[in-house]
Amino acid sequence: MDKVAWQIAILFAGSALGGHYLGGYEWLRFFTYFGSWGTIGIVLASLGIGWLNLQLLGFCHRHHIRSLYELYLRLFGEAFASSLSVITHLFLLGYVGVMLGQQSASLIAGLSPIWVLLLSLIVTISFLFKRWQWIFTGTGICLVAGLLFFGLLFLRQPHVPIPNLGYQMNGNWLIHAIFFLALHFLLTLAVLLPFAGRASQPQSLRLGLGVGTVAVSLFWLLGQAVLLSHWHDIHASLLPVKLISVQLLSGGELVFALLALIQGGVLSALLLYSLAHPVTERHQLQMAPLLLVMLLAVSLFAVLSIVLPWSVSVVASGATYCGLFLIVWFVWKRQT
Repeated sequence: MDKVAWQIAILFAGSALGGHYLGGYEWLRFFTYFGSWGTIGIVLASLGIGWLNLQLLGFCHRHHIRSLYELYLRLFGEAFASSLSVITHLFLLGYVGVMLGQQSASLIAGLSPIWVLLLSLIVTISFLFKRWQWIFTGTGICLVAGLLFFGLLFLRQPHVPIPNLGYQMNGNWLIHAIFFLALHFLLTLAVLLPFAGRASQPQSLRLGLGVGTVAVSLFWLLGQAVLLSHWHDIHASLLPVKLISVQLLSGGELVFALLALIQGGVLSALLLYSLAHPVTERHQLQMAPLLLVMLLAVSLFAVLSIVLPWSVSVVASGATYCGLFLIVWFVWKRQT
């Protein structure tokens, strides 16, 4: 497995999980609520994200596309490319912000969410301005740490219940799996597009996405098992994994807070840098001022989510529909 394939695998896994996966709220909402149907949804979502990235990144590799703007230009034409690119970038920045804000609101008991948000932004800035190598290395370390953490929680489970398929037997589990797929597909695409062209051979791209898909599936299934074991305690929590770690681990609250701050900061830096890099190349801008503007936008969205919690759903839904629209349009274009 060559270096490029490893890079693609790590970037895919980090972006597919999302910067705030450690809290477990998205998995709880999109999968755990539906029991065993949610587990099937996890398998379908992970396979779907891997397959869609393989198809779309292969298309981008063949046509030397390295940014969302260039992709929109190819798929929609010059009349719509700029507007769609701006809208997508805005929703992605908003998503980073509201996820940071939502995490900050519940992460450390007794400490103001604004102070926790400042800590998260400090971690993000520390990696952003160390540039790419630090971000990539930090992403890999965070993935290993996260996998070990979930593995430890799983091993501490006395019993993992497996609900029968009669539980929540309706189509909502599939709809939620599709929405989850659309949102996280957009995250992976934004991160991988600037780097997919580095793969000199399509085999590196396929291998990297295959390994990344396996890693993501393992994370999601471990998370599903952990959440199912504590369903009655955490079903209404914004940070369900925090509650579980407090119950199962000595000093679990502190361990979780440190991991969540670092994970959220590093993977937020990954997405911001991936969005900024193509813009600086296309418009010949300096990286530092652009990153500062993006951080300001993220901070405003984060504060908005603390003041108005319902804004989290609005921004996340906007990013989800952007991803869904792109998927539908790309599949339709392939058929015509």
